[in-house]
Amino acid sequence: MNTLKLKYLCAAWPLVAATALLMPAAASAQQTKLITPQQAKPALTPCYAKNLTDRMLCGSIRRPLHANAPTQDASIDIHFAVLPAINPLHPQEAVLGFAGGPGQAAFDAAATFVHGLRYARESRDILLVDQRGTGKSGLLQCDSLDLTSQFALDENNLDMAAITRQETALCLDKLQVDLSHYTTVAAAADFEAVRLALGYQKLHLYGGSYGTRMAQEYMRQYPDAVLTATLDGVVPFNQSFGAMGAASDASLEAVYTYCDASPECRQQFPDARAQLQQLQQRLTAQTISTTVRHPRTYELIELKLTRAKLQQALRFALYSNRYRAMIPMVVEQASQGDYSALVGLMLAQDFAADLSIGVNFAVVCGEDRPFWTAQSQAEFTKSYLGHSWLQGAEASCNVWQVKPVAADYTVPLQTDTPVLLLSGGLDPATPPGWAELAMAQMSNARHLIAPHATHIVASQTCAPKLISQFINQQSASTLDDNCLKQELRHPFLTNANGTAMTAAAALQISPVSTPISDQE
Repeated sequence: MNTLKLKYLCAAWPLVAATALLMPAAASAQQTKLITPQQAKPALTPCYAKNLTDRMLCGSIRRPLHANAPTQDASIDIHFAVLPAINPLHPQEAVLGFAGGPGQAAFDAAATFVHGLRYARESRDILLVDQRGTGKSGLLQCDSLDLTSQFALDENNLDMAAITRQETALCLDKLQVDLSHYTTVAAAADFEAVRLALGYQKLHLYGGSYGTRMAQEYMRQYPDAVLTATLDGVVPFNQSFGAMGAASDASLEAVYTYCDASPECRQQFPDARAQLQQLQQRLTAQTISTTVRHPRTYELIELKLTRAKLQQALRFALYSNRYRAMIPMVVEQASQGDYSALVGLMLAQDFAADLSIGVNFAVVCGEDRPFWTAQSQAEFTKSYLGHSWLQGAEASCNVWQVKPVAADYTVPLQTDTPVLLLSGGLDPATPPGWAELAMAQMSNARHLIAPHATHIVASQTCAPKLISQFINQQSASTLDDNCLKQELRHPFLTNANGTAMTAAAALQISPVSTPISDQE
């Protein structure tokens, strides 16, 4: 399946944004009927997650695919993992983590969750549930191009909308699913069923990126189960993923503003902005055909360098302060015909192969696209990335035919539950203004901004301690946020000396987090 355009849509809500719905009373009652405590707790077996040495306990429960599922075949196994508390002072409580994407499996991101919640884990279990359609909960995925084929794709001279429609149709034919059963709204009941099955009385929620929207939807449907909620990299119900284009542009502009203020960067790259604009214009006009070293195997491969590939490489670099510091040098080298460092940054887009295509488009097509207006689309298309995302989503959603969620989906969550919202001042996906939209009707909420952090504050700052304090106090009012103001930006890399390719090739950016760089 040709999923290069699909990967662009999936990248980092993100990578991606969506919106959440207040379930109608009848639907809520019907869903609650489906969720009854099991007579016996599900069997738990030892398991281990990637990049995590701690032993976890894994299990699964069987769930109906939808309220009117007629047979056992119309069901799905929901996989979960529990990381036991170090000192279980609160055995009736757990911290439930919601993964990003949409389409990331929580179990796959276990190491990131454990890092951000390590202080909370001192007295409470960490609970991770693979959202339906992701990971071990019935992953909805289709074949994708390998990196070599992606590099050789010439977006400038192909009808990408037609290709997207064709390959989406093949994916739909393979999966044979109605994505309407995989929306944020539909998934909330699975998390509640796991809570009841394991016997937890109350939960503390932690969501990152798209996971913040899943957390908000869970709070809407099951408010009595929630003691606190921490939303990190906030995706509000009333914001479209198309707005990420403007967020990425603003984050990139901040790189060049910082370069202007840095004597070393300004001296080394006096025409930095002009170089970027000229390269963008050149790649918009025509494709650069060249040969480069594969960023993993270092074999010679073909590269069709386009504006689309450039923008994606830069966007992913913006997720990490370490790689933001490479951008002026990468652009200058590419402008001079040396694409090695840029190719290293392009490696990051390959992570999208791990995301659930089905869940991603269930959210985009069922919860986002139905609320587009002529005004909002005009605003989104002012950005190159916003324009390309909207085109791709339009082509794919016309094939998926996901049923739209209810019309009140975009109403902000109204709650008096204690909520802590965290934003990175340099976030290229979910800027601080998004948190302000989300908290419009939260009467017991506090928004903290780490001015030099990017996406997912808990991965980069002292936030893990603040989250633990918030959970213990069940209030954010007295939290001391001074530690969030620490400088996190890196000095600009002005001379590669053979290191740029190595550093860039090591780039591994997650849709829910940046590489862990604890600055406590």
